[in-house]
Amino acid sequence: MLTTIATIKSLFFNGRLFLFMTNTIALSQEASGLSLGKPLETMREPGEIYLAGTKGDWNVRCVTGNPGEDDRCEIQQLLFINDNNPIADISIFKLPAGEIAVAAANVMVPLETLLTKKFRFSFSEESKKEFPFSFCNKNGCLVRMGLLEEDIEAMKKGSSSEIAITHISSPETAINLSLSLDGFTAAFDIIEPF
Repeated sequence: MLTTIATIKSLFFNGRLFLFMTNTIALSQEASGLSLGKPLETMREPGEIYLAGTKGDWNVRCVTGNPGEDDRCEIQQLLFINDNNPIADISIFKLPAGEIAVAAANVMVPLETLLTKKFRFSFSEESKKEFPFSFCNKNGCLVRMGLLEEDIEAMKKGSSSEIAITHISSPETAINLSLSLDGFTAAFDIIEPF
């Protein structure tokens, strides 16, 4: 599309000001010719981890799938001691239909956790379980839990759960950590089994 633009120019010559007008032809670009950009999330590589959002105190964390595959998502939360020091990390993901457990949880706790004392998880006041540690590596010690339908339902109804670990320096004293359930239902319900 062509547009004519009138421009007033000035010239100062021998103490006199001269004004003159010029016409300039300008090209106007059509909106259809503009780049609308490409969303960055479509540019992730397979296997790349990204934060898909948050629900209350829970993060929805996903791994980019191969072309044609869905991304695999889990919900995750850091647990803190003394308000600012992260001490444990829990991630929960759904299992395919037909399994005894409807979901699984991985909990990473620090090295120097006393492994002979079982990991304890309170889903509610009435539902408390203990689980063995699976293994330790340079990042910490891992607990792998299968969660039954009633475990998930107890978490959906509560406002917090509690986990307990024991440090090797104090074998008689448990360290109790509070797991917030704010946003748990919303976060759990949006992820798909894998």
